[in-house]
Amino acid sequence: MKKIGICKGSGRSIQGIDLHEALSAVSKTLEKYGGHSMAVGVSLKKENLEKFKKEINLYIESLNIQEIKPSIYIDMEIPLKEITLNAVKELEKLEPFGEANEMPIFLIRNLKIESIRAITDGAHLKLRLKDENMQIDAIGFHLGEYADVYRLGDKVDIVRKLRNKCV
Repeated sequence: MKKIGICKGSGRSIQGIDLHEALSAVSKTLEKYGGHSMAVGVSLKKENLEKFKKEINLYIESLNIQEIKPSIYIDMEIPLKEITLNAVKELEKLEPFGEANEMPIFLIRNLKIESIRAITDGAHLKLRLKDENMQIDAIGFHLGEYADVYRLGDKVDIVRKLRNKCV
């Protein structure tokens, strides 16, 4: 049976902001909540919604989120030539991926820019990168401004997850 007047929601976070801790701090406005630092679910009475929004916003403002610096945790450096379909299939044996079992992140160094341009009204960056005889295409989401910073022939390092797109 659906409860009338109950609002439900969920949230996802970034490294440095513990959503479960945030909900604990404003728990008096909530009916139920649960989850972990990076993902939560919540339910509250509709009449508490505005109070909840005010309190959660005040809590987040108190965290000085301007000081949070994005971090990328790299699991391994790998040469481009070692990225094969078999290597990706071996990684699939580690599934399912989630908070307690994150998908590995790889660093690939010293790739030469063969082509570069901004796409989607300048929002994103599209690259063709080369290492020895191998080429890959890459998209840098929300990095379109770098199309005017880098030039053909420049060398870059990239960080990425490996997925098998062939299903």
